Amino acid sequence: MHNIVGGNVAPTNIIYMSHINRTLPQTTQVSRLIEEATCYLHQKGLKKSTIKSVTDTWKMLIPYMEEHNIQFYSSQIGEKYIAHKLEKVGIDFSYEWGQTVKSRIGWLTEYMQTGVIKKRIKLSPSFASEIGRHLLNFLYHKTNSGRFSNYTIEHDRYYLSIFLDYMNKHDVIRLSSLTIEVINNFLSSLDISKKSLRHHVIRELRLYLRYLHENDLIAINLSRLLPTDAYRQMERLPSIYTREEINTVCSSIDRCDPLGKRDFAILMLLSRYGLRASDICGLTFSNLNWDECNIHLTQYKTKKPIELPLTGEVGEAIIDYLQSGRPECDDCHVFVQGISPFRPVTTEGVYEIVKKVFRNAGIDTSGRKQGPHALRHSLATILLKEKVVLPVITGILGHKDSESTKLYLRLDIESLKQCALDVPPVADGFYMQNGGHFYE
Repeated sequence: MHNIVGGNVAPTNIIYMSHINRTLPQTTQVSRLIEEATCYLHQKGLKKSTIKSVTDTWKMLIPYMEEHNIQFYSSQIGEKYIAHKLEKVGIDFSYEWGQTVKSRIGWLTEYMQTGVIKKRIKLSPSFASEIGRHLLNFLYHKTNSGRFSNYTIEHDRYYLSIFLDYMNKHDVIRLSSLTIEVINNFLSSLDISKKSLRHHVIRELRLYLRYLHENDLIAINLSRLLPTDAYRQMERLPSIYTREEINTVCSSIDRCDPLGKRDFAILMLLSRYGLRASDICGLTFSNLNWDECNIHLTQYKTKKPIELPLTGEVGEAIIDYLQSGRPECDDCHVFVQGISPFRPVTTEGVYEIVKKVFRNAGIDTSGRKQGPHALRHSLATILLKEKVVLPVITGILGHKDSESTKLYLRLDIESLKQCALDVPPVADGFYMQNGGHFYE
């Protein structure tokens, strides 16, 4: 065991957590539990970056529990959440990240039950080196650009931390020591059987090196010297649902319940306008123009402003939620969580809402995803089948150009059939060449 002295972590990069004997209840409010466990990590001298990474994982429990109407956290809830996250391994994130989530939720459960964390916690590599400081600046740059979600930034940090950990262990701490030979040695150290992990590490490393060069921090653009990554993830067709299926999903929501009113309004915005989950979370009262019956917002992902007509069914769903479902609070966001302190819904929360509604609707979702983007894909496909021209669909979805929208052309089977060409007939004499021995 290695102790923490004066807030400095022993060089092993592994610590064992221990604490005074203090047992919390076997069930507790998750926000209170996270708050106390976070204070515990601070008391043990963990770095702020490590604590933030761990607590960000813990906080993902909040929208999950809310959407399942769970008020108190327990070990069983933790296990259910882990199983829920592991379902998406290989689809939304890597196996390694899934195991990280599993470990961190286990630490929270252990703290709740015993007041201590005896599990081994592997600390994030030190960012104190020159390479590490600029790596953090690179992540801050991506965060401040507003183009990436916290979920994406957290994954980027994970992949780059693998690179930084190698550099620290080999005493490569200054940018002047960063050469293509050193980088190639690092890439050679990666497990070649984990092709997806290697792919993501090279991709993020390429962006980091480009950032260093563009900001005159290194003279040579090392990003151009990285090896070509041959990994290609198998392309999947977007998950889509028919208009009838979507109507069934929306009508299955219990609109007598306050949360049901909120969920119905969110589903209407997702299915009728194809909004992204991030735009649902960021929707404020100032975006709703009741006088002119439209919604005007700037998309979180693209920063492109869009204006959408506020149709009767969508407007009525929002009004019903505001009048009879939304808790009283001063937050300017339209959609808030159903549990005090009534913070705005999160992208994770919106995902949970949609998945829960699909599950309760009882429709066959075999082989299809049930998230907000499935509704976005479905809207585009429905509009194509209804002969809406591509530029109009581009405007509705808020794409920067029609290139992104062309993805959905692959799903319009009826129109694709009209493009099929007949196979031209082959003259009988073709097969009689060489005395009927053409294929010999």
